[in-house]
Formats: sequence, C-alpha cells, structure tokens
Amino acid sequence: MQQAQEQPQGIDNATRFLQSGAQTQITPEIKKISEGFQGEAIEKASQITSFLRRLQQTRFDNEVFRKRTAAQILSDNYVTGCTDSALVFVALARASGLPAKYVETIDKSWLEKGGGSIGGHIYGQVFDDEKKGWVWVDPMGGQVDIPVPSERVVYKEGLDSWDIGITDFDSLRKLFETFRNEWLEHQKK
Repeated sequence: MQQAQEQPQGIDNATRFLQSGAQTQITPEIKKISEGFQGEAIEKASQITSFLRRLQQTRFDNEVFRKRTAAQILSDNYVTGCTDSALVFVALARASGLPAKYVETIDKSWLEKGGGSIGGHIYGQVFDDEKKGWVWVDPMGGQVDIPVPSERVVYKEGLDSWDIGITDFDSLRKLFETFRNEWLEHQKK
C-alpha cells in the first residue's frame, strides 16, 4: 500500500471545491463566460469580480433570497446582495479551473449582542498554487486577496448556500441563532 504524500496545506481539500453545488452547477453559459478568464488564481479572480460589476444590483428581495442558482442569477442579470455575487463568483471560478469556496460569515457585533437585523457577509476563497493556500475574495466588493475579515466569524464554508443548509431567510435565522448560542457558550470558556 502506498503512503499518501505530504501536500501543502489546503491542497488536500482543494479538489472538493472544483465540484459544483446544487446552486453552482456549471452550465454551458457559465462555462462559456469562464473561458474568457486567463492567468493565475489572483488574475482570474480579479477578472471574475470585474465581470460581476456588469450585473445590476438591486435591493434585498425575500422572494429570491437564497433561492436562485448562479445560472438563474446570470439569466436574470441582477444580484440582490453578497449571496448572489458569491454564488456567481464561485461558479465562474470553478468553471475556469479554480477551486473556490463559498464562505458564510457573521458579524461579531451581532454574535455578541443578538437581536435586530442579522449582520454578516459572504466571501469567496480561491486556492492559489503560488501561495500554496486559500486567498480571500469579496465578490460583492470586487476585492481580491484581502485580509481575513477580523470583524466577522466564519459560520461555514461550502460549495454554495444550499450546501451549508441555508435555503431562505427562515433557515438562515434558525441556523445563525443556534450558532450564536454555541459561540457565546464557547466565549465563556
């Protein structure tokens, strides 16, 4: 039996993030768009975030919140916020050959205080062979290779929103409340 070779940190699970999730299927349209992105990880990620600026931005819409696929978002030609931007980003990144994570974060201030509007943001991460690690991307903000956001806590990483169990606002609220309670207990220790 052969022993597994030591791999740089992150490469072992990077191939998982070349797969499509239910919301991030690589359709012929997504594949065609992705063919225009060239270069190494940082260059491709920058080109994808530039492409996202072409999509119209509208206000939050509970009717479509977490319910559309990347292909539907592209077809509708609008995003309602960071979730939609991240879904399209990770689908295009994967279609162009970049392992990409969908990263759900929660504002530390909301975790500490609770109540009111839930604060958070969706990021992407792409695996950069040159850095031999994951690089943070803010698809909505159009920023690549950003520092790990210190004002937020990672809730979960996955293939897309549905992959981490968030399918609408009700599921988000329930999962975030449970996470908040566990996070507060952990902070007491």
